[in-house]
Amino acid sequence: MSKTPSSAIAGCFALSAFAVAVVAGLAAQNPASSILFRALIAMIVCYPVGLIIGLICQRLMFDHIDAHQKAASITMPNSTENSDQSDDANSQEEPSDVPIV
Repeated sequence: MSKTPSSAIAGCFALSAFAVAVVAGLAAQNPASSILFRALIAMIVCYPVGLIIGLICQRLMFDHIDAHQKAASITMPNSTENSDQSDDANSQEEPSDVPIV
């Protein structure tokens, strides 16, 4: 089993479903075998649901990180690309409207 955030989220979903099913079964005063069977079924059903949600969240997170890195890689006016120009030319440039992140 791979150690990814999506599998951790899936495990949390499965264990939460198991706990909710056990508490609900105890509150309804069902027999122990019925409680454990239903809790096990809930855990098995909720693991793939949590895995799908985890994969979606992981993809969104990586897309956001990539977009942030692309936005941060915009060169500033006084970067090394402008080093061949004279200092007077660099001092007369207007500041960029791009916020520094």
